[in-house]
Amino acid sequence: MPSDDRPQADGGTELTPETAPAETTAPDTAQPKTAPAESEARDVAAPEVWHRVHPLTPILESLGVLVVFAIAAAYSAQNFIQGALEGLATGEGVDLSFAGWLRSHPLVLLIGLGAIVLVLLITGLYSWLAWKVMGYRVDEDALYARSGLMFKKQRKARLDRVQSIDLKQKLLPRLFGLAELVFDVAGGSDSNVSLKYLKRRKAEILRDELLGAVRAVKRSGDSRGPAGPGAALPGAASPGTTATGAATPGTIAADAAPTGAVHDPGPIADGPVDAPVDTSVPERRGDSIGVRLTKRLGALAGGALEEVEDSLNSMLAPYQVSTELGKEGEIIRVPVHRMIAASLLKTETLVTVLVFLGLFVAVGVLFVLGLTEVAVPLLFGALPGLFAAGAVVKKDLGNANFVVRMTESGLAVSHGLFSTSRKVIPLDRVQAVSLHQPFLWRLTGWWKAEYNIASGSDSADTNLLLPVGDIDQALLMIGLALPDPQVEDGVSARSLILSAMYDRKSTDPDAAAAEARFFRQPPSSRFIDPLVWKRRAYTLTSALLILRLGAVERRVDFVPHERVQSMQYRQGPLMRALGLGSVAVHSTTGPIKPRVTHQSQEHALRFFRDHAERTRLARQRFDAEAREPTENQQ
Repeated sequence: MPSDDRPQADGGTELTPETAPAETTAPDTAQPKTAPAESEARDVAAPEVWHRVHPLTPILESLGVLVVFAIAAAYSAQNFIQGALEGLATGEGVDLSFAGWLRSHPLVLLIGLGAIVLVLLITGLYSWLAWKVMGYRVDEDALYARSGLMFKKQRKARLDRVQSIDLKQKLLPRLFGLAELVFDVAGGSDSNVSLKYLKRRKAEILRDELLGAVRAVKRSGDSRGPAGPGAALPGAASPGTTATGAATPGTIAADAAPTGAVHDPGPIADGPVDAPVDTSVPERRGDSIGVRLTKRLGALAGGALEEVEDSLNSMLAPYQVSTELGKEGEIIRVPVHRMIAASLLKTETLVTVLVFLGLFVAVGVLFVLGLTEVAVPLLFGALPGLFAAGAVVKKDLGNANFVVRMTESGLAVSHGLFSTSRKVIPLDRVQAVSLHQPFLWRLTGWWKAEYNIASGSDSADTNLLLPVGDIDQALLMIGLALPDPQVEDGVSARSLILSAMYDRKSTDPDAAAAEARFFRQPPSSRFIDPLVWKRRAYTLTSALLILRLGAVERRVDFVPHERVQSMQYRQGPLMRALGLGSVAVHSTTGPIKPRVTHQSQEHALRFFRDHAERTRLARQRFDAEAREPTENQQ
């Protein structure tokens, strides 16, 4: 074990270990000659031993230098080709004077080649020395990763702060069979710790062992009491100060909050940060369907897929969807061709295509008119934009082969075409869920599902539940991430959600009854929202706040009552003049920003006070259900 006075930093902050006691580095070859899998499983997480990463790691990390050379070469090639085309168009021919000069000065060419070889040798030597100091170590409390030849750096990922461990394979490391482990550590946007690179098999073994260690550490920390839905979120608020029940149209309380009020009664009690779903806590009414299923899956013996499948379909009954568990618990797979089609049908892709078509038409006209000196620069000037558009498509292709599996640790997601990534979504820390439909996706009926999670990430690319899917797949994914909607009798959960997705265009038999449950914006809001005021609306169930947004690009947000962090009533000068008000429903960092927008002032104020109490009672009940087993054991 390292000395307690060794410089350390929680959550992956940097520290300089020059003053730390020396550690003995044990290379992978110094292991007993046992079966490879057994040797790796026993040795990969041994304490007091610094393990080296793969020797190719420094080289793969230094590829940025080669990228600079490649960009410089491409720029030179572009200038040469552009000049050649201009020369051919004007009849002057191609200027090869520089090539002739090089032939007459061979020494210059040899010096250039020698410089390139020298740079490669220096890079190779530096990479070897850098590899010698790279390493990682695991003890019962944390994982440590060190690197840096000239500027030493050590990162620490405390196991009780780890929220997830992702396995990623970028294109080049994937070709060499290498993988990267990324530790999502609570503590801010710069707190994540990355371990590069290990052989894939070794990375998988280390990841599985550390996930088990994270669960064990979290259980041992539960003596402080189970954490609530918003635990370990600095500054998060426990909503609510007044008492009401679940709201239905026309039953909002008459109390009013002061204009501009922020409902923020104080910080939530700190607690251990969740990694994959904590199966030590029994099922609660506020748990999502995925969390409840994960807890049951952990209690079942292996090979009980049929029983798990029956439980899943029974829980999803309110959404009127069913699924079959495939190999290794697979429930959804998004094929490559669907991801490509979805990327091409995005609004931004369509706009880009139209811009380039217009540009190419303009270049063609200029060539016809003989204005080649204008056409050629214009054509080459568009190349950076073309590369940028290609990067957007490549980014979307990163979600190709998107596969969702139910595992004992939670919802396991893997995706990637050239570079692959695998992670487990801790469903018990999902704070809000959203469905989004770009305009052209209406032709296919596809939707995208995103989520907010109690983490430092706010990227929509890393907060994906489903990159693209049909209506049943979308309902399946939000069903797994949300608690039972608890819709009142007279309308089904599916009918209510379909009305939220398609408003009056819903073809569900109970669409009229479902639409009557929504609070729409008043006519006075049309001056502020001329395009969307007829669509924007919200409704409440006993478990969820459902927000209907967007007109061109449809969007539906779902926020469980017990997951609300705080609320704020807002009213600007124009809204005050029109008698309108809005209420921001604060969630954790992420792509979803829930807000009840531009309701009448009286309605917005009543919603503010009603929902504050509703969410307070929901959180109180949720936390009480988690404490009951501990109190009974005592």
